[in-house]
Amino acid sequence: MKRTDIKRRPLADTTLSGLEPENATYREQDGNGLYFRVKANGQKSWELRYKKPDGKWSWLGLGGYPEVSGSLARQKAAQLREDSSNGKNPLVSKQARRAADLEAANNTFEALAREWFDSRRSGWEAGTARRIIGALELHAFPVFGKRVYTEILPLEWMEFLRSMEQKGIIDQMGRVRATCKEIYDLARVTGRAIHNPLEGLNKFLQTRSAENYAHVPAAVSWPERSNHPPQQHRISHGVTQTRLCRTSNRPWLSSYRKHDP
Repeated sequence: MKRTDIKRRPLADTTLSGLEPENATYREQDGNGLYFRVKANGQKSWELRYKKPDGKWSWLGLGGYPEVSGSLARQKAAQLREDSSNGKNPLVSKQARRAADLEAANNTFEALAREWFDSRRSGWEAGTARRIIGALELHAFPVFGKRVYTEILPLEWMEFLRSMEQKGIIDQMGRVRATCKEIYDLARVTGRAIHNPLEGLNKFLQTRSAENYAHVPAAVSWPERSNHPPQQHRISHGVTQTRLCRTSNRPWLSSYRKHDP
């Protein structure tokens, strides 16, 4: 598409993608000081024409196209024009926003988790490392990966872990919980977090799946099925049945949590 064929402004998406390069770089106005720049090699980008505090005019790049769409470029330009009207230098404002965005990106749960993983992986077998990072990528990152880790509440972690319980993946849930708790420990001991939101959650979560008892013979009678104390059952299955009976008499044994670090 030739620039002479432009019919309206702001520039439509079809216009932005279709504009052809010329022998020299040119700019087409989108509106309100925002320009679309097309270089001779076909590279396209956005620029804002603004007045500096000293009264001189200058150009400020807002990013390349199509990474920065027309709507996003207009949004950025509006923010910078507002800064300029408030006496701020748009260039300084842009740099400050970029620094804030970079800091936020480094404070995500996924960034913290990968830092923890890199610090620990040398002590693991390759298969163990793959399972640990794979579990995070499958379960935790889709939910919390892009969140700032200090803003994720204990309640959110509890709901997330209980959703894994409801899927019946109790053992995986326990391992993911223990891993995420250790990830937050890294943030806490390095001064980047005060509290660990996963602390104590294990007390309110299941710790063993029903499949763990699949090896117990069907002939074993559980206490709730009998009117007799478990010690009176015939000891036909050796130590296994004896231990089950002892456990039934002491329910507190079931609170054992094998996944706690």
